[in-house]
Amino acid sequence: MRQERSERTRRNLVGAASTVFDQSGYERATLSAISERARVTKGALSFHFAAKADLARAVQADACAVSGAALAEIARRETPAFEIATAMTHTVVRLVESDALVRAGARLTQEIRTPDDPALHVHLNWLGALHGALRRAKADGSLLREVDVPAAASLLLSLITGTTTLPHITGRGPNPAYWGHRPSRDPGDRQHGTGARPRETRDRPRETGDQWLTRTLHLIRPALSHPRTAR
Repeated sequence: MRQERSERTRRNLVGAASTVFDQSGYERATLSAISERARVTKGALSFHFAAKADLARAVQADACAVSGAALAEIARRETPAFEIATAMTHTVVRLVESDALVRAGARLTQEIRTPDDPALHVHLNWLGALHGALRRAKADGSLLREVDVPAAASLLLSLITGTTTLPHITGRGPNPAYWGHRPSRDPGDRQHGTGARPRETRDRPRETGDQWLTRTLHLIRPALSHPRTAR
């Protein structure tokens, strides 16, 4: 019973740390904020984690485990391997958008020095899975023969990191500054097009990262895969 309680407390602390790291980043996160969110004493926190860096490593390890398990499940599908690679790309984007643990793991990897270990470094974890799927795609013919596998894996990873950091992600909507136009309060400007965003960007509904990724993959698929697998 004592061991079970200890494990529950640890999981609770990692979950609380994920939220705080996700919202505040590593530097601004404090052990006080984490213990308060977990509703445990600082003594209980220090019993499990001696320092903030230890908590960060735990979050990173769990983020790798969660996303790695999802990618491993996709890898077992019996379908052209290029489709597996694109499904992995979509899955990671959805996880980053919906799971604070995975999102915090990705943020920490960018903010603190992380060993080149796929068990801690989510980007290396994802890159390895993508590389394996694309290597299989080269073998089954669903990846074009002339495509370099490491370069293609890096491209898909860059789509993941780019898609999940652009200002259109869930809850934010397109940022006017991103489109290169300043919003205008003058109705006349909207008519004459000065200062306002183009109508097609103004009227476009908010997209999730997954929807954005679908449109982006549609552009690059012809360079990577045969038409029969580029559905």
